[in-house]
Amino acid sequence: MKAKFVGIQDLNFQNDKGETITGKNLFIVYEDENVTGLKAGKLFLKEGTTLPKDVKLNDTLELSFNMKGKVEAIFKA
Repeated sequence: MKAKFVGIQDLNFQNDKGETITGKNLFIVYEDENVTGLKAGKLFLKEGTTLPKDVKLNDTLELSFNMKGKVEAIFKA
């Protein structure tokens, strides 16, 4: 999936079970056949899933997902 990278948010908090959640929210916009214009989305990147070092805001990314719909890999397009 191709998407434009428009924002990032660092996360480090405890959930209701007392588990520490660490990662990043990645904010993107992308084309969707059911939307006029671009659709906005937010993806959670767990700790260990990283952005390529040369990626900056407004770059186009190629996103790869696993069978559960979780982000598996990110490449600069």
